[in-house]
Amino acid sequence: MPASKPLTITYKNDDQWFAQVGPQLDAIFDENSLTFDNEIGKGDFYRVNIDQGLRVRRVTARFHKPVVFKRKITHDPGYYVLVSNLSEQYLETRTGEQQFNLGYGTENGLYFSSPQLTASYTFEPGVQYHLIFIILTYERIHNFISRQPEAQQPLLLSFVDPNRPVYHVECLDTYSLNLLKEMDKQMHDGRGNNLLIHSRCLELCYHVLQKVEERRSRKSQAAAVHPSDILKMNEIRRALLEGYQLPCPPLHVSAQRALMSPTKFKNLFKQLFGHTYYQFYKNVRMHKARELLLTERMNVSEVGYLLGYNNLSKFNKAFKDAFAVTPGSVASLTPAFNPH
Repeated sequence: MPASKPLTITYKNDDQWFAQVGPQLDAIFDENSLTFDNEIGKGDFYRVNIDQGLRVRRVTARFHKPVVFKRKITHDPGYYVLVSNLSEQYLETRTGEQQFNLGYGTENGLYFSSPQLTASYTFEPGVQYHLIFIILTYERIHNFISRQPEAQQPLLLSFVDPNRPVYHVECLDTYSLNLLKEMDKQMHDGRGNNLLIHSRCLELCYHVLQKVEERRSRKSQAAAVHPSDILKMNEIRRALLEGYQLPCPPLHVSAQRALMSPTKFKNLFKQLFGHTYYQFYKNVRMHKARELLLTERMNVSEVGYLLGYNNLSKFNKAFKDAFAVTPGSVASLTPAFNPH
């Protein structure tokens, strides 16, 4: 049987996003929320207005048919969007003629785009999607740029140049993922305030800008990457993410698994993921430790032993090196993150 024709959902102005999208999904919606459970699928969309010109939108949905969300070009200043995919399944994303897979298990996990470009997101049927959108107005970005040191302004202004609209994709590293998970936990009506979401939004935007600056500074030195090498490196990356309780495989062993020389593997890992092989593994373990302390009500000893630290003083030191605080001080915050 031929594949069913995708349902195309179009939108433009983020101020009226739910009003534009809701009728096309036959959904129940108001200014800040949208829900549907019908022949199209089932989903919940929720928006939090954080500050003037800054908002966050969470999308959780499973569709019964292919659905394409398509953003039209805007010729007014418009909105800039930073999209992250927290789903296990990648999200096919297209900007102009460029197409890539947006997801934690791929080389791309964060996506930034200008309103002067079309953008589309293709949702496959039967897949549970979980996305976080950070939306910034043109005015918000320009006000921010005007307050920055003069040396940083050319890079920042390049993002909002209407004559050269840009999009940028970046690896969703463990640092970014941790920020997004903390924001995600606060995206509900019963939240106490927006301070945590606000601070994590700004941290994530700053982190992405740092990555952009680093990438541009070494762009002329970066080697072309074959798609098959990217697939192999993502397999290694996923193994490190899933094997946080195990000792880190020696670099030469992972290089053999990727069918590369140790030198090529080491350089390509840093180029793709922004960290050295061993630093990435250390980050995975420490961010997992932080997550367990905050969300699973585990104490410091339990987390340390789970990660294979027989000497808790070494675990304390590694954690403090990563976050500048002890694991005990993080564990004391657990009730604030688990109000129930």
